[in-house]
Amino acid sequence: MIYFILMAGTLLFVLLLWPMLGAARVTREDTRRLELEEEKEQLLLNVQELQTSGAESAVLTREKVRLTQVLQELDVLPPAPVRDESGEGRPVLPLALVTLVLVGALTILGAFTLFPKWRYAGMPPGQASQIQNAVKIPALQAKAEKSGSVADSMALGDAAWDAQNYQLAAKSYTTVLMKERTNAKALRRTGFYLLQTQEMAKDGLGFIGRSVEADPKDPEGQLLYGYALGLFGQYREGLAALHKYQALAPDGREADDLIVEFQAKTGDTVDGKLVYAQNCAACHGAQGEGGKGRKLVGSAALQNEQALRGVILNGGTAMPGFPQLQGAQLDALVKFMQGW
Repeated sequence: MIYFILMAGTLLFVLLLWPMLGAARVTREDTRRLELEEEKEQLLLNVQELQTSGAESAVLTREKVRLTQVLQELDVLPPAPVRDESGEGRPVLPLALVTLVLVGALTILGAFTLFPKWRYAGMPPGQASQIQNAVKIPALQAKAEKSGSVADSMALGDAAWDAQNYQLAAKSYTTVLMKERTNAKALRRTGFYLLQTQEMAKDGLGFIGRSVEADPKDPEGQLLYGYALGLFGQYREGLAALHKYQALAPDGREADDLIVEFQAKTGDTVDGKLVYAQNCAACHGAQGEGGKGRKLVGSAALQNEQALRGVILNGGTAMPGFPQLQGAQLDALVKFMQGW
């Protein structure tokens, strides 16, 4: 593949440079320019002689007018091609030719070194990872089909999972489970895919439950198990699994929405800190210290509960409203913020 790209790049630059290496073609503009240059020289001589001899002003004026017309037409025409020592034209200067060659070399070099990194610049990490894994899939799929090994099937499944191609991921993980029935990652991720169809959802819950039994200390397993239990209305059991996820992954925020939702469903005390983290922290800071939005800590607005509720639900000058925060969630958020 590398040799093909190099050959294609070389051919492209040869095609680009070939016209530059030959003699410049004589165009109608070149012929007209030559005629005007000759006429200009003759007119300059005529004007000089008429001024010296004191000729009639009408004749001198006519020559000057014509000289002006010639100069104006020369200004409109494109510049003449550069001539080498033999008199043959070159349409580009040597410096331009060298520059073009250097740009081509850097482009080819960058294709193998810098470009693979630059093309993901500016993307969110998750999106960049998704694209990178999607690019890997064809090669990994060919390798897995050829070898049939567990390692290659797992590599394909992981890439497909990260690329959010869950159907291909489940297919690869199923291949793994045919050889390793207790592989926790293959179980939980296959189970997650099965949850998406009503007919297979119970099987999906069973797969994820078995994965947690096989590896109870894996955060992803507890997260998916809590999510799956919630789909079947088992909110208290789901909360228990999600709290285990929090203990295993203290910095993880994936369970926050589910925990608040399940707490509201069960009538338990809603965690106001999680409600704040989901809806407010991005603008007002994790501790109300401010950021894109105003600073909340120490604000007089926190002292008026009714006013605070109104701002949360309806928004403010530059703040959108959050009318979806009702009942226990709104109560918990207000209580948490007033606790500052």
